Amino acid sequence: MILEKYCNKNALSKFFQATSDYKKSEPFNHIVIDDFFKDDVAKDLASSFPPFSGDFWYEYNNPIEKKLACDDVRRFPKIFAKVIHALNGETFAKQLEILTGIEGLSSDPYLHGGGLHCSKKGGKLDIHLDYSIHPKLQLERRINLIIYLTPDWQEEWGGFFEMWNDDISKCEQRVMPKFNRAVIFNTDDKSFHGHPDPLNCPEDKSRNSIALYYLTNPREGADLRPRARFFKRPQDAEDPNLEDFRRKRSEVSGVY
Repeated sequence: MILEKYCNKNALSKFFQATSDYKKSEPFNHIVIDDFFKDDVAKDLASSFPPFSGDFWYEYNNPIEKKLACDDVRRFPKIFAKVIHALNGETFAKQLEILTGIEGLSSDPYLHGGGLHCSKKGGKLDIHLDYSIHPKLQLERRINLIIYLTPDWQEEWGGFFEMWNDDISKCEQRVMPKFNRAVIFNTDDKSFHGHPDPLNCPEDKSRNSIALYYLTNPREGADLRPRARFFKRPQDAEDPNLEDFRRKRSEVSGVY
């Protein structure tokens, strides 16, 4: 099968073993899976990842998000196109349904808000809720898959994926962006997440990842967010101008 060509068999088996743990996880449903891809595939992806200095990327550079992104699969190195095709297939979506208990999942062929992400030294992404309604498909985002692809990432460089409780008073989980580590989580109205502290990696390093989303028909009564919403942490300084920027950012057309 095409999925087994790229993904570690032991990693895929966790989809069938971890359903209960996934649904009980806090502060929102998630799972962390190490060695997600086969070793040779992970190394190929890492060595083929586009350099952050090129014109491959669209740049976000503002007070609440500093990152590079590309969702145009036609521009991706071939290995990325092949892997994403496998992860966007029906077989993987069915395995996600088993893991999460969410029925009717489908992938996003547009990779809107997903694709390849890259953060350089000083990069960050404030705590936020993802947008919930896809602007083209009009489906609801339900699941996010992130796979980290920087070899030998060091703990002191930061970039931890943070998961906060539902009143944004406390960070409940921090996940180091270890090479070939995957994080799968629900993207609902309680999934407050990000990596809000600026990266402290060397100038020649970057926090690289693949991000994919899976969707269903919109649920009745779901929080319909056309744009991401960003939030202040308790330790962040009071700044009315920045708060105004967060509000305006959630209203801007054409951004994720």
